[in-house]
Amino acid sequence: MSANGLVRAGRAARLALHIVYALGLVALILIPARLTGQVRGRRIRDRLVQHWFSGLARRLGLRIILEGHPATGRALRVANHISWLDIVALNAVAPSRFVAKAEVADWPLIGWMAGWLGTLFLRRGDVRSSQRLIEAMGWQLRRDETLTLFPEGTTGDGESLGKFHARLYQPALLTRAPVQPVAIAYPHPLGDRSTHPLAPFVGEQTLTAHVWALLGARDLVVRVAFLPPLSSTETRRQHLVGQSRDAIASRLGLVAELAKTKIAG
Repeated sequence: MSANGLVRAGRAARLALHIVYALGLVALILIPARLTGQVRGRRIRDRLVQHWFSGLARRLGLRIILEGHPATGRALRVANHISWLDIVALNAVAPSRFVAKAEVADWPLIGWMAGWLGTLFLRRGDVRSSQRLIEAMGWQLRRDETLTLFPEGTTGDGESLGKFHARLYQPALLTRAPVQPVAIAYPHPLGDRSTHPLAPFVGEQTLTAHVWALLGARDLVVRVAFLPPLSSTETRRQHLVGQSRDAIASRLGLVAELAKTKIAG
């Protein structure tokens, strides 16, 4: 077996053990934590989620560089989306509830964990699903939860930003929750401005194939920059979306994107 093959095999074995560990955490700690009350149960959940995802990042060979200060309590975080690794990195530094497309619920293990941790799922193209999601997001924000949304609605190549869908910003306006832009980047190991070639999860690639490729990766780094929160009071939804998108584009160095901001209703 080649040296790279040995690295992959070793990482795969450690990853499998870490997955078994997740099942134990849920059964022995997280389920009982739900019975301790909302505030205490949330603290236990967040600590364990951060602990487990930090371990997952290490087993995937992913090094996380944190910049800025994550908003806590009632807040809507909005981030650009490159890979499912975004969720790993965000949970490893500042856990929250996520808003995700319904397809994620069908992913092996990830879907099960996402559902158990309270992820809110959106079935794209379904107006009723969208309305139910907005109501659920508002309810969670009123409970002083932190939510994370990928307003592009899909992953990209990291070289540009897609359209930001404005509809799911509405719960922040209704609950007057601050909106915090989060800029995510996977620097190229050669130090240029491009994205690490293994980071994007796009096209027809399967989750299993992507994980296998990552297990052989070296110098995989993710920068997670929490930018200053934006007030959702006394502002229009489209303006708030534009502000957050421009802040992310500026932090990522996508200056050309600022002149052609795309917002979808």
